[in-house]
Amino acid sequence: MLRRRHDRRTAFLATILLAAALLAGATSQSAAHDNDRDERVVRVMTQNVYEGTNYEELAAATNFPEFLAAVTATIQGIAATKPAERAADIAREIARHKPDLVGLQEVSIVRSGAAPPATTVVSDLLQLIRDELAKLKQDYVLVAIVPKLDAEAPSSLGTFFRLTGQDAILARKDPDLKLSNVQVKNFITNLVFPSVAGPIVFKRGWASVDVKKAGRTFRFATTHLEAAVPLIRLAQANEVIQGLGTDLPVIVVGDFNAVPNDPADPTYDTFQLANFDDAWALRRPFDPGFTCCQDGDLMNAKSQLSTRVDLVLFRGMFRGHFHVLDAELIGERRNDRTPSGLWPSDHAGVAVKLRLPHQHHAKH
Repeated sequence: MLRRRHDRRTAFLATILLAAALLAGATSQSAAHDNDRDERVVRVMTQNVYEGTNYEELAAATNFPEFLAAVTATIQGIAATKPAERAADIAREIARHKPDLVGLQEVSIVRSGAAPPATTVVSDLLQLIRDELAKLKQDYVLVAIVPKLDAEAPSSLGTFFRLTGQDAILARKDPDLKLSNVQVKNFITNLVFPSVAGPIVFKRGWASVDVKKAGRTFRFATTHLEAAVPLIRLAQANEVIQGLGTDLPVIVVGDFNAVPNDPADPTYDTFQLANFDDAWALRRPFDPGFTCCQDGDLMNAKSQLSTRVDLVLFRGMFRGHFHVLDAELIGERRNDRTPSGLWPSDHAGVAVKLRLPHQHHAKH
């Protein structure tokens, strides 16, 4: 009799726990749906698309014939990463997450020609992504382009090649999103590389747009800071912070090339001292959220992401006014690879869902 009562109690408790779990799941789903309906929810995404080269061959060239061969190797290396295939994969991720605003880095253009200026487009990552979004019936507008390195050189093939680097902001076309005050700035401080063909300036910068949603206005920006030299990266970070100086809430996304809390690099701390919060760290404090980096040829079988440098930072009128609802990595899983077995980029992207702060009304 005692055993039977125990079994009944166990079954009863199991039923109660199952019901509670189902209720919690339903509540969670309902909350998620409520978040989706909340007019103050804004979705943002950042993705370093990877232009297909890290310029190792050009950096290693010590004479002009080697430089010509390095140009050829660079262009062939870019082609081997299948820009169109990867762009289609990234466009599908944008379509899946449906961000209101997207910051894209390294959406470069490669052109070829028998003589300068080279005008025949070999690949255009930004246009490829936009074309694929159109095929997927996702209506995004190009808000801003940040011009970066734009260099043209002969190759060992007897052909001239031109590489035009750029970052960009896309915005979902939606009557609820009002865009204004687009700004594009190049950094004063940039890396200068002394190649055998002369100095090459690796120009970088940032872009921003003011966005009004549900009666609330905030500034959205994207940037891609210098990777090779920490002091240059820090100077560029300060230029971003000063350039974005505003009473508006700010969201800045991008490839910051700065590991959080690195004692050897104060770049991340500089943003924190300027009252920027880190969406990933707030939402997933125990998840490393690695975003960098796969092999340059994108063919490594196992993911090699081991640092977190792609960030979504935000600052309200008062610190903490934004609420992070969700944060997710993009393109970091093995089944995210393209049909050719390539990773979509050497970086994982980051998608974040935020609730905007209440509109601040100045006291009179």
